[in-house]
Amino acid sequence: MTTTDAPVRRTSAAEAARALGTIGLLSSAFVLVSTFTPGEGLARDHVGVRWVTLATAVLALGMFAPVWGRLPRRTTLVMAPLALVVIAVHNTVGGDDPYRYGVFYLLLFVWIGAHHPRWTSLGVAPLALVSYTVPLVLLGHPGSAWTAVYAVPVFVVVGEVIAARSRALGRANAELRRLAHTDPLTGLLDRRAFTTSAERLRAGGEAGVLVAFLDLDGFKPVNDRLGHAAGDALLQRIAAYLVSDVRSGDLVGRIGGDEFALLLRGTSATDEDAVVQRLRTAVAEASPPDVPVGASVGLARLDDHPDVEAALRAADTAMYSAKRANRREDELAAGRSPA
Repeated sequence: MTTTDAPVRRTSAAEAARALGTIGLLSSAFVLVSTFTPGEGLARDHVGVRWVTLATAVLALGMFAPVWGRLPRRTTLVMAPLALVVIAVHNTVGGDDPYRYGVFYLLLFVWIGAHHPRWTSLGVAPLALVSYTVPLVLLGHPGSAWTAVYAVPVFVVVGEVIAARSRALGRANAELRRLAHTDPLTGLLDRRAFTTSAERLRAGGEAGVLVAFLDLDGFKPVNDRLGHAAGDALLQRIAAYLVSDVRSGDLVGRIGGDEFALLLRGTSATDEDAVVQRLRTAVAEASPPDVPVGASVGLARLDDHPDVEAALRAADTAMYSAKRANRREDELAAGRSPA
């Protein structure tokens, strides 16, 4: 993982289960209260409706069980056919109440749209059609069963619209999270995101993790001679070179200005010289030929320090030592006495 190109966050099974459980409990409370409401036609069998209400409440409470948190989200869809059966039984024993006959179907499809992928509502539609029409036939209203021709498609459309909007919202939220933890110029992790991601790896107890702190040498002349646009383009090229140079699972971040940090997994002490040379080569290849840019690199073993910030500080200190050594080499190569 080199940047924060996070996938769209989807609702977990536990969240979907709790949402359905909440709908079930609220619906049960509504129906239970309605059985005590005076008036004709609200329910022809109050006792039967109350039993259905009790069964619904028990099923709804089951949706709050911890087991849902360990299951894939799609497993919550097993409750859709069961919910359709409960709704059909309720409508059969509940009598001719046109005001609530279809409302529970609508609530179910709202839940499907909010917590499951697009086209799921369409897949549930045949079961909903049966659940909707059978009670009307049993109640002696076969003519009213034709209302399913428009009612069920309306339920499906509502579910699909909500699913589409939920997906768009999820993408927007994922993009906001990415922007909040990404360096806007290079697309790399910013310091906070780099540290957080590295801490997660450290918490896993993985050994052989190396932290590299890289600072560019000679970057200021690029801005001075070629302009800041050229400097920004160079930082972007260097970032791309660094990302292409690391392995999957490694981290690359821009700490600030012309400073970069890398977290390299599965790296032994004998690999350290090769790592430094590889990173310096990547920077040299990305730099413009007329204004060459180099790099000073400091290293620290992550498991030698109490946290990632301490490892970064140690690598930063090592980087400054490397920078002084590089400066002395350049001065000797130029025929000057080192300062």
